[in-house]
Amino acid sequence: MNTAEQSCEQKVIDLENELQQTEKALDRCKKASDEFIDIAAHDLKAPMRKLRTFSERLVQKSKGLNEDAMVYVEKIERTVASMQSLVDGLTALANIGTEFDFVSCDLNETVNEVLTDFSDLIKKEQARIHVADLPTLEAARELMKEIFKNLFDNALKFQREEHIPEVTISSKEMIDEEKIKFNLPVNKVYFQIKFADNGIGFNEDNAGAILKPFVRLHGNSSYPGNGFGLAFCKKVIDMHSGIFVAKGEENNGSVLTLILPQIHQ
Repeated sequence: MNTAEQSCEQKVIDLENELQQTEKALDRCKKASDEFIDIAAHDLKAPMRKLRTFSERLVQKSKGLNEDAMVYVEKIERTVASMQSLVDGLTALANIGTEFDFVSCDLNETVNEVLTDFSDLIKKEQARIHVADLPTLEAARELMKEIFKNLFDNALKFQREEHIPEVTISSKEMIDEEKIKFNLPVNKVYFQIKFADNGIGFNEDNAGAILKPFVRLHGNSSYPGNGFGLAFCKKVIDMHSGIFVAKGEENNGSVLTLILPQIHQ
């Protein structure tokens, strides 16, 4: 082996070592982040329980209060409920991946289960649901179900007035050019699953922000929620070594794309 070959081989070894160190650093950061979320959620639960208890006692004794005082009591109740929702969201986010096995998961069955859960609301809203044939993946089945529950919940919630909700789920196996575009290995099978709705959409500038926890583009008075739904979905997709892409247009719906490997690594 000549000097040039030795130098090239050493560079490859150095790059591999650097990559390993980077992956370890990312794992440490992820672990620290998850631990922080878990601790924050846990530490918030105790004062939340006390606040809820005091609120309930105040409500019980508020029958003799005047109308103005009752307005404040009701605001306290709503605030406590909102805080509890945030704590629940933090807890769910922290617990992703702690006790889930990767098994063969038929997404057709998963979506059908979710549609059954939403059947009453779908009927009430007269929503039109179109679902193409979906793939079978190696995945955490319960987490996949939670993803689609969040997506359907958003699609039915964030709707324009006097519009009939419409949801279309499509799927296809990605070709090599598409994998390269997303920096994915071409020797693995990936599926691109698109969840499109005709709701209120969002400004494309906010596409990255809506995938973060706590972020809400609309007030609670118009659209209730805790701002964790899409953040939960993104973390689950990340855990499956996939990619989650959000695209939308204000007042013209959104398209959420799930890119998932057929086999989890």
